[in-house]
Amino acid sequence: MVLSLLDIAQQSFPTTAEADDRCERLRRDLNFKYRYSTARLAIARSLALPDRSPINPEDVDGLFRPIPAQQLFGDDLAAWVALLLQNAGRGDLNRDGLRRLVAAHWHRGAGLVAQDWEDCDRDLARFVEHLAQIGGLSLSGRGDGTTRADAETFSAKAVAVPIGELARDMATGEPCFWELNGPGGSPHGAVMGGVGSGKTRTAVAMLRSLREQAAVPLIAFDFKGDLGTDPEGKGYGLDRLFDATVVEPPRAAVPLDVLALESRDPIAVAEAASRFREAFARLKGNKLGDRQRDAVHEAAGRALRANDPCELHHVRDELVNVYAEREMKEDGAVSTMNEVCRFSLFQPTYAAGDFFRQSWIVRLPPNVVEESRSIVVNLILDALDRYLNSLSDAAVASDGSRGLRVLCLVDEAHRILGTRLPALSNLARMSRSKGGAVLLVSQSPDDFVGEDDDFLSEMGLVAAFSTNAPPKATARILGRGANLATLQTGQCYAKRRGDQAAKKVQAWLK
Repeated sequence: MVLSLLDIAQQSFPTTAEADDRCERLRRDLNFKYRYSTARLAIARSLALPDRSPINPEDVDGLFRPIPAQQLFGDDLAAWVALLLQNAGRGDLNRDGLRRLVAAHWHRGAGLVAQDWEDCDRDLARFVEHLAQIGGLSLSGRGDGTTRADAETFSAKAVAVPIGELARDMATGEPCFWELNGPGGSPHGAVMGGVGSGKTRTAVAMLRSLREQAAVPLIAFDFKGDLGTDPEGKGYGLDRLFDATVVEPPRAAVPLDVLALESRDPIAVAEAASRFREAFARLKGNKLGDRQRDAVHEAAGRALRANDPCELHHVRDELVNVYAEREMKEDGAVSTMNEVCRFSLFQPTYAAGDFFRQSWIVRLPPNVVEESRSIVVNLILDALDRYLNSLSDAAVASDGSRGLRVLCLVDEAHRILGTRLPALSNLARMSRSKGGAVLLVSQSPDDFVGEDDDFLSEMGLVAAFSTNAPPKATARILGRGANLATLQTGQCYAKRRGDQAAKKVQAWLK
């Protein structure tokens, strides 16, 4: 007898005791409300095996606890039946044959999905990512590209990196390591030193060690142009180390949908407009008055509501309209926005969830105009902050270490320090639990004076090479007795979170 969809819709489909037990335990672990949720997952998992892996419906027996077809398959009954018959390679199944085929896939899939759950250490984010990869699905979409699968972490244990190439405690002769993600610690660090002191060299040595231990993606801001590899093979080679793409706006726009909204409700739009205004207001020499601040907020809100994706030129156009409507004379805010939009700095190719799972070096050498450099850094940091804080907390390993998701490096960080950029402060204070890590490489301890008073207290490591920094700034960061002017080549003072005093470290030798 040929079965119709109506016939099938009136049936109930049972499973084996073993499959039912596995699916029930998974249902409780995943906090699903209904039995059919894990049953569908199991059947789909079996169907997703490559090459239509054969299955024998006659192998299942002792069937019980049926689920009505309309619950088991929902509104997609026809699609499910088509997949089952296609996988079986036949369309002549009778009622009992179809029931046994479903039971066989349910039984096999329950075992597979239960094993997947354990292989992912019962971590929901890794589990979802794993299933998506099996199904060949992309979990990103419009908006900020964040889903539960974005919670993937890249370290399963504590990551300890040497403070420099040599990393020798000069008092004890012992190796000196910094444990980034250990319990109670902080994954953020600051390395300071004058020109030629080896601060970047030391930071790169730490990054090299980190990369050897965990495949953490990197987003690096390169103001000198030497973090990657140049055409002559020179440079620090972070592009090769992290398999990173080098972009140099405006010659090559940053492929990030940097103004993407998490949702399009009025509150989300207003919050996004405020964040853009604050990032824009931090551009050098662009202090906004009250009327300017309100106009920029209004323009950003209009642009975000009207455009998906929204780009900088949309905000610029709306700002011009707002000024005209309010009969305001065009001023510094408009001219700065025009300068920002003179070149294409961003291309909305990737949502944040896709962008920050890859490694990037954003090259911003001195020939790039100040407005372009600043807005690129400000908006990318803001997007990173929003992305990380949209995720659930990063996984914690059995040894108490926190998983890492993204590493952000800012070389020559004095170019953005002192601006009180909210995104940078948020990343330092709040991203640890989300798997974020920030490494700032700057010239002197007094570069941090313009930030909030407790900014450096969030750092897990502060290391300083020879500089002419004021003693007060040095003492505030490293404690009394740390005289940076007396340091010799390759030496630094390093203070890790929890250390009573800074240690004198030989980071590297000529």
